[in-house]
Amino acid sequence: MNSAIVLLGSPNNDDGSLSEIAISRCDHALTVFDAKRSHKLLCTGGFGDHFNRTNIAHAEYLRRYMVKKGVPKQAFLENALSRYTYEDATLSQRILKKARIYHIILVTSDFHMSRASYVFKNVLTNCSIEISSADSFALPANKLSQLVAHEAAAMKREQRNILAEKSNLRP
Repeated sequence: MNSAIVLLGSPNNDDGSLSEIAISRCDHALTVFDAKRSHKLLCTGGFGDHFNRTNIAHAEYLRRYMVKKGVPKQAFLENALSRYTYEDATLSQRILKKARIYHIILVTSDFHMSRASYVFKNVLTNCSIEISSADSFALPANKLSQLVAHEAAAMKREQRNILAEKSNLRP
């Protein structure tokens, strides 16, 4: 069975350097890849004021980091140039379908996993999805609590969006 590791993006700095969160996700994806070397890798993240204001796609920064750490270039699928979690899923879906991949390991941060898992399971309905989260224990408590609060609000939005999408698909 063709399988892939889908690595969700996170902010980078204006000089293109990856944030602590992005590095923790990459390092976790490296651990997963080392155990599953036959899997392809799909990196997500395009451009946006809230996470990447450079002229290079965030997913490309993730890819470069992973290659520097020893992942062969041929292990990568095309990048999903997404701006937010729902778009991570919809753009990944097209890439995975084109590559005939129907099993993924979804890699993101522990604080983001509930929402990411919900979105991916509702968008990639023809895929089996494993989840594998990077720890965020190194983040300061106040930063982590802000991220958790953001996730709670964003989850409500994702649930509304997915419900609306499903009702539009009904005849």
